[in-house]
Amino acid sequence: MNHDVYAVIMAGGSGERFWPLSTPDCPKQFLRLLGGTSLLRKTVDRIESLIPIDRQFVVAGQQHAALVQEELSDLPRANLICEPVGRNTAACIGFASLFIERRDPDAVVVILPADHHIPNTSAFLGSLEMAVRAAQERDGIVTIGVKPDRPETGYGYMRIGPEIGGGVHAVLQFREKPDEETAERYLEAGNYFWNAGIFVVHNRTIQQLIRTHLPDHWSKLERIRSVLEAPEYGKVLAEIYPTFEKISMDHGVLEKADNTYMVHGRFGWDDLGSWTALDRVFTKDEEDNVVIGRHVGVDTSNCIIYGREGKIVATIGLQDLIIAETEHGLLICPKSRAQDIRNLLAAMSSSLTKEREGKKDR
Repeated sequence: MNHDVYAVIMAGGSGERFWPLSTPDCPKQFLRLLGGTSLLRKTVDRIESLIPIDRQFVVAGQQHAALVQEELSDLPRANLICEPVGRNTAACIGFASLFIERRDPDAVVVILPADHHIPNTSAFLGSLEMAVRAAQERDGIVTIGVKPDRPETGYGYMRIGPEIGGGVHAVLQFREKPDEETAERYLEAGNYFWNAGIFVVHNRTIQQLIRTHLPDHWSKLERIRSVLEAPEYGKVLAEIYPTFEKISMDHGVLEKADNTYMVHGRFGWDDLGSWTALDRVFTKDEEDNVVIGRHVGVDTSNCIIYGREGKIVATIGLQDLIIAETEHGLLICPKSRAQDIRNLLAAMSSSLTKEREGKKDR
């Protein structure tokens, strides 16, 4: 792969649906969730044969800079881009584009999240190389789509047209997380692919698309660009960045662009969005439980059980639950409600705020 290909790894997510294992201080991408190394380290290593680490940029929250440096001691310091606050992927990608522009005005950029599970690295790299070639030949965005094998309601989908050459398809429509009936229909149709959140594009095209479809974003990015190497950079960034609208690159740009393409990602993939993803990536015991830690159960089946080191989780007569205990808390919920953990955290935050206010009033 030639030297004008760079990577932007988005490592600013909060991983809320993996609470209490994932927390604001140490979110999902820094966890050794699948053993060995962290999800962030796995992401960096996965692409390094195509894009060396000196051409990889990692975008993370300022509060996690030390964690990134600990996990990626070989990442050049200039390649760590710190956001003062999280403002979703459109701001993240536009912000990163300013640094890549300064490094290489002709760069082609591979953009990918830091927290996906991709067990077949060689197949992934084959699909990525195809996407890079397509992006180099076209003035557009090339996504990687994964053929669905189940009616998943937690993923976004892309409706594609016939192949237009070289394994490339035009993306006709983006569809966000559907209900189960709609997901079943997509699965049967055969021309809907999961949006894996991985895409390849010329850096200048990223900037042009943001300028066209998110003009307020672009005006703020231009202000940040004007002070990138100036003493007032930190002050300006702290003032401007929190004012970005929270919007994803998919909603803000890709869904509006008319030059979006897809190549078929022929590799196993999971975005590890919530606890139930562990059903798909871990071996189960004889009762269909996923167990991480020590567990003794009687009449317990089809559960996901995560226990603290040194403690036994003991269960009787339980089915279809998530049971997770860490030093941060204990979670017990039906697997069918895993997507609601984010709402639970909001309720917990509200409850804690009321407790603090009540103590002040005493």
